Amino acid sequence: MSRIAAAVHVVTTDGPGGRFGATVSAACSVSDDPPSMLICLNRQTRMHDAVLHNRSFCLNTLSDDHEEISDSFGGRDNLEMAEKFARHNWTNLATGCPALDTARLSVDCEVFSVTEMGTHSIIVGTVADLRMTDPGKSLLYVRRGYKSLDT
Repeated sequence: MSRIAAAVHVVTTDGPGGRFGATVSAACSVSDDPPSMLICLNRQTRMHDAVLHNRSFCLNTLSDDHEEISDSFGGRDNLEMAEKFARHNWTNLATGCPALDTARLSVDCEVFSVTEMGTHSIIVGTVADLRMTDPGKSLLYVRRGYKSLDT
């Protein structure tokens, strides 16, 4: 699986279930009618429970200078969740989920369906809001390391 190149994202959520974020590479578009996105989250995480409770998530696609953000939300530091968010600028989109101001793309979604597969849930969300920055380099993860791709 380490040879499958994937864009790196930070998925965020906020609401009654709490404000959380996590680095993910298992994400993709599903359909353009209705506009929808898919993310996969481990069912053993607090992030998973918060997304299901809040019924919303924001997929923030990282640029190639966001390795530190990826590492932080991936759990490679000892910071509390509030500290991770405090280190960067965020804007709440339509669902109230935080969108990283410097993300390549932020797709704000309302949970539409949840399917279990192995240790994870496949969560499909319909797009409620969208924000893009100018084209640039996106962060990829492949063979256990970061790469960049001009997007």
